[in-house]
Amino acid sequence: MEAANVRRLTDRDIDAAIALTDLEHWGYTRADFRRLRALSPDGCFAAELNGRVVGVLTTTTYDAVAWLGAVIVSPELRGKGIGKAMMDAALDHLRAKGVRSVRLNAYLNAIPFYERLGFRREYEVIRWHGPPGTRGGLGTVRPVRLGDLEALARWDQGYFGANRRALLDRLADEVPATFLIAERRGAIQGFIVGNPSGDACEIGPWVVAPGRETVSRDLFHTVVLAAGVSEVAFSGPSANNALLEFVRELRFSEVFRALRMVWGTDEFAGDPAGIWGLGGLEKG
Repeated sequence: MEAANVRRLTDRDIDAAIALTDLEHWGYTRADFRRLRALSPDGCFAAELNGRVVGVLTTTTYDAVAWLGAVIVSPELRGKGIGKAMMDAALDHLRAKGVRSVRLNAYLNAIPFYERLGFRREYEVIRWHGPPGTRGGLGTVRPVRLGDLEALARWDQGYFGANRRALLDRLADEVPATFLIAERRGAIQGFIVGNPSGDACEIGPWVVAPGRETVSRDLFHTVVLAAGVSEVAFSGPSANNALLEFVRELRFSEVFRALRMVWGTDEFAGDPAGIWGLGGLEKG
């Protein structure tokens, strides 16, 4: 078989990328891929064979750590080296940028592929969805302001593991009404971002200081109220016991599990006890 050409993903490739990810029902939209390209314009890749996009991979870099995701190859071409070629191109790119740690959330059937490339296991990430109920939020939660973002990024870094100010800036621009912050006497307690679409809302990032479970609930119910939706979905770490208890209370359904993995140095791990919702499987 002729080798696929691995190159940068462009705006012209987005429809093909969505068509590929739709094969696995991942739900990516044009806005999702535009956001990924805006965050890492040189770090998103397409594999092209005979003029057709047959593979996609994205990276998102925060300081010296990067997240890798949306990795997919056309079904009839899997096992023929295209995924590895994209991974090699991505890791070469990230090394050249000074990235020391690369993380990803692997679907369970893909774990052996990533282990062969040198990725190591960390912990499981669980995807849930369900109706959020009808409880309202409290007045200590408010929409984020542009003036909050610098301090919020520094606060978030302690739990996420790196500064993701660029992502927070973009989300504040895209969904200002459902990007909420909780603070007490001027001290940040947590924040949540909702991305509503129709009657459903994707939640994340959602970060709360450990031991502040009441703040987590306030943020959740306030963002649901602001979004005006009847269904929510989010992914969070199995290592956050307070989150697991909250999900049990809501009686949410588990959709699937993924495994968080790391390549390179074991830095920028963050604190999963403060992570209630990922910013996306593909960008941490």
